[in-house]
Amino acid sequence: MSRRSQVGSIEKSGKWYVIRYSKDVPGQDKRIHASQRVCPISGPGSLTKAERKTEALEIVMASGVNDVQQFFETTVGVTFREQAEKFIRQKTISKRKPLKPATLCTWENCLEKWLNPNIGDLPLANINNAAMKQLVAKMGAAKLSAKTIINYTGLVKLIVASAKSEEGEPLFPRKWDSEFIDLPIVKDQRQPKFSAETMSAIVQNTVDNTESFTHYWQARD
Repeated sequence: MSRRSQVGSIEKSGKWYVIRYSKDVPGQDKRIHASQRVCPISGPGSLTKAERKTEALEIVMASGVNDVQQFFETTVGVTFREQAEKFIRQKTISKRKPLKPATLCTWENCLEKWLNPNIGDLPLANINNAAMKQLVAKMGAAKLSAKTIINYTGLVKLIVASAKSEEGEPLFPRKWDSEFIDLPIVKDQRQPKFSAETMSAIVQNTVDNTESFTHYWQARD
């Protein structure tokens, strides 16, 4: 939170010195700009530069914009459903890793059928190991496969992690506990297996390529 602390910026506005700063608003992603008069530029009530700084700082502190509790009150109220919408929107327009249409469709179906009906109205701050445990229990009772449960809970984790401050820091860091959550284990996963002959061929091909490469450079020398 220290990185969010503000002292504001003193500027002239008409016949007044004003202090400009930003503040959080419940339900909004970005801060809004605010300003307040400090003192007249000249005449009765005017202040020295040092006095203006002191007065301006008192105004900013009194506004509560640097108060930790007030900050969390403006962010904790965000529900899982609201953050999920924001997460999907960000992923859809992402330039770094644009979301594939098939993945988008899968995530939206997951949110519509399972996540939003069960945890959509919970504050994002309350999506923790205990909430995840209840969700996993419901999915298990509905006979969802272990792989499906793991995929759905993985999306929950991504959405919670996507809530970040203006500095890019996680607002709700979590240490997920699969044991406590009672997350199922996927059994009998199909893994690629190589026969002894195939492995021998791979090794031999590597050796042959290495020898050819060495002979090539020796011939050049």
